Amino acid sequence: MIQDYPSILPIGTQVQEYVIEDVLGTGSFGITYKATDTHLGNSVVIKEYIPESFARREGNNCVTAKSDDTMEIFSWGRERFLEEAKILAKFRHPNIVRVNRYFMANDTAYFVMDFEDGETLQSKLSRTDVPLDETEIIHIFTQILNGLDVVHQQKYLHRDIKPGNIYLRKDNTAILIDFGAARLEMPGDGGTTVMVTAGYAPVELYAPDGRKGPWTDLYSIGASIYRCLTREAPPISIERLKKQEDFGVDPCPTLSKDMPHLGGQVLLDSVDWMMSIAAEARPQTVQDVLAVWAGKNRRASTVRQMATESNKSKIQYKILIAGAAIPIALQAIRDSDTPDAAEKTRLPRQDGKTQILNLDFASLDISTHERILLYSVPEQAQFHVVRDMLQKGALGLVVLIDNRSKHPFDDLDVYLKLLEGFIENTGVVIGINRSEEYPSPTIHDYHSHLAKTRRNWKAPPPILEVAPGNRHEMKKLLLSLLFHLNPSL
Repeated sequence: MIQDYPSILPIGTQVQEYVIEDVLGTGSFGITYKATDTHLGNSVVIKEYIPESFARREGNNCVTAKSDDTMEIFSWGRERFLEEAKILAKFRHPNIVRVNRYFMANDTAYFVMDFEDGETLQSKLSRTDVPLDETEIIHIFTQILNGLDVVHQQKYLHRDIKPGNIYLRKDNTAILIDFGAARLEMPGDGGTTVMVTAGYAPVELYAPDGRKGPWTDLYSIGASIYRCLTREAPPISIERLKKQEDFGVDPCPTLSKDMPHLGGQVLLDSVDWMMSIAAEARPQTVQDVLAVWAGKNRRASTVRQMATESNKSKIQYKILIAGAAIPIALQAIRDSDTPDAAEKTRLPRQDGKTQILNLDFASLDISTHERILLYSVPEQAQFHVVRDMLQKGALGLVVLIDNRSKHPFDDLDVYLKLLEGFIENTGVVIGINRSEEYPSPTIHDYHSHLAKTRRNWKAPPPILEVAPGNRHEMKKLLLSLLFHLNPSL
């Protein structure tokens, strides 16, 4: 039972004018009690700072660090605890937990809040296997968003919104609680460590220098609604990002497309919008979401479609690729939204008819505003026909060489000769495949060969060991070409 928790204050203990009546919850950094204010005679909630991992309670109810080694972090945490109280004391809003007082006692820190009769959203969700009704979801989260808007207007972020930090009163109103991770939204605040809740935290909360803003909390709002609708916590954001980068697939379903039965289109679209991995693809303010829900603005799907269309204006780097295992390499890096695996090109023939040539290609987004378009160089007979068109606007060439070939240097020379004039005006990078199985020739041997046979390099080309089927290694190879061409990229 929770009363057996070793560090709790015994029931009946008096802390200043407050008498402990019950234990409402325990966490890694503190204990929450229900208490009676002996001066006013009303019930209150008291939160006590006592981090279980590096503090303990003495016989006189005082709290102290477990050792000299943890004294500094204990003191630092106590200051952060009081900072939470000071933040909450700034807000007076019906949908934000209200702090009435904070003080030091028992060598630790406390703050006092209004007692609210009810339960957390997490507790409500855990009692049923039935998803929340859409009307109830809108009712709860409209209130939470209204409170959050006030927080954002004061330049603070909550940073830990989740069902466990949304409290539902008996009168069916909702409040946002637990601002322990809240901080001012200001430049240079990224260096402080923040505890995140897996599934509800966006990617920027995992990065010390991640750009944070209202969109950060809105991801967590979307993730919390996702939990209400699907009865499951969302996939972890950084795992979503990694799988999207490595395999071109987001493991988090798009509710509006994959689970349309869960709710109305407007709600599902808004959840997808708020849960976009890229911060700039999310709504940027609370009012963006509320306007969509109120029907005062374009639907979220339209906004998301605009964000998708804006990707078409990305800076595009056209690169050519030639050599061994090209189809495997293109498939490895191909983004999931590439419409076709080949671009059809019509070529005139001498008999007056046209010949259709398929140019295999793939696109790869390397940032929110940059994209690589990678075009395969066809066989020599076809290349001469499309050379000018293929080389137009291209920045450079990637050559893949299979190290198990009987004559890998000859293979390399074929492609360098084929695109000799193009390379001299642009650049080239070389990827060596199967070097682990066939360690000779070495990368040093390739450099020596190029030094003997080439005379017009602006700079020695990068040569990397690469597996064409490995998306990460292919991406590194492509980025090495861009960096080779322009070190400032």
